[in-house]
Amino acid sequence: MNKKIINTIEKYNLIEPNDTILIALSGGADSVFLAKFLLSIRETYNLTLKAAHVEHGIRGKESLSDCSFVEEFCKINNIECFILHINAIEEAKAAKIGVEEYSRNKRYEFFNTIECDKIATAHNLSDNVETILFRLARGTSLKGMCGIPVKRDKIIRPIIEVSSKEIRNYLQENNIPYCVDFTNNENEYNRNKIRNIIIPMFKEINGDFENAVNRFIKSANEDQNFLDSSVDLIYESIVYDNSLDLKQLRKKSVSEIKQVLIRYFKENDISLDEYHLSEVLKLVYTKSKTQINNNIFAISNENYLRVACFGNNIDFSNVVVKKEVLSKNDFLTKCELSSKKFDFYCDCDKIIGNVLVRARKTGDKITLSGRNCSKTLKKLYNELSIPIEDRNNIPVIVDDNGVIGIYGYCVDERVSVKNDTKNVMILNIRTEDFN
Repeated sequence: MNKKIINTIEKYNLIEPNDTILIALSGGADSVFLAKFLLSIRETYNLTLKAAHVEHGIRGKESLSDCSFVEEFCKINNIECFILHINAIEEAKAAKIGVEEYSRNKRYEFFNTIECDKIATAHNLSDNVETILFRLARGTSLKGMCGIPVKRDKIIRPIIEVSSKEIRNYLQENNIPYCVDFTNNENEYNRNKIRNIIIPMFKEINGDFENAVNRFIKSANEDQNFLDSSVDLIYESIVYDNSLDLKQLRKKSVSEIKQVLIRYFKENDISLDEYHLSEVLKLVYTKSKTQINNNIFAISNENYLRVACFGNNIDFSNVVVKKEVLSKNDFLTKCELSSKKFDFYCDCDKIIGNVLVRARKTGDKITLSGRNCSKTLKKLYNELSIPIEDRNNIPVIVDDNGVIGIYGYCVDERVSVKNDTKNVMILNIRTEDFN
């Protein structure tokens, strides 16, 4: 058994001499098996072993008993032990996420507070098979079918090629005690259904089903590595100013395009599931946008695709508007002396009623000075290539008869300064967010 695990360690370079390894020790069969293995090679590799246990506060006395077991195990085997107690159900509810997700996040958050070179988790071959089937049931990509990574950052999984049956047979043959979580036998959770119902049915078809899936996982990883290498060669030529050059991207195969999209969004701290990947893929061939998460969107035009974050819009009721009215001659003198271009100015005497500064509204139109046609602000913003996420924060200046200007961009023909202009109104608009 040790030889099999050592082959995995050497193949993936998981452990080096003099490493300090933190064992994620739940007290269950898998983690105890992992700990026993690491103890067996402690002297050979000159390892410093530590253990971390999270008591989730879910199973009452059983949970506390598991914690005591871990503490005693570590004491007997001279392993430094770190314990964290949480109330997973209540804390997950407060965080508004699932208990399983919350617990996993808290575990790794806790592990990362403990000084070590590697964090060893007890994921095994059976866990990997369950993960593959679980992802397949929900819909996944080749990347998802690569299974649980053997190594990710500081996290290592030395027993990933050992089945759950092999682990339990070894512990039983060597009279090694471990804790049993009886909720694993309950089929209320989907993963338990996969473990207790679906996998046994596959084993009726092929008794070596788990090893067959393991061979598939290795093949999937080889293909994924090839795709990653291909993307490495083309990625830098497609990304410009944190946008994807669609003209270049469309020349690639669909498989390469998907890999580029996955990497691009990952580098923007966004993980795309299969549904959102398919929605973003559509943007490669059309001008549109799709929501990824909350205020995060993917947006495309004819040339580029990019990530956009729609933040809080400016409250124009709080903007500071400074108005100055000058004669035309004084205005021209001021412009000449200060060599200044004003963000908005117009013929004061052509304004109808009151002047108001607000965000754009659906149907807003403007007739640009010097042009004989009106256009919607949407079309104007497209023409000016103004990012969609910025458009609602651009001050629109109106009087009682409609839009008279877009601050910093243009003025309506109706109130533009001309030869017959006598008085000029200058506006200076400022908020904490608008500079």
